[in-house]
Amino acid sequence: MAMHFDKELISPNISRTIRFTPILYEWLEEIKDREGISFNHAVLQCVKNSMEEDRKDGTGPAGSKG
Repeated sequence: MAMHFDKELISPNISRTIRFTPILYEWLEEIKDREGISFNHAVLQCVKNSMEEDRKDGTGPAGSKG
């Protein structure tokens, strides 16, 4: 599956620490190398894609069916 990378994710300004499992870390390394982007940008894009899918389903916080 090819990913679309948003330029709006280039200048993040909230610093967080996160730990990855080896399989996720290796996969993100592959993505960053293949796409020629930073590791941070790859992580942000994956999170954004997941957020959009969650909202599209109507079950996430922004689309809660309460």
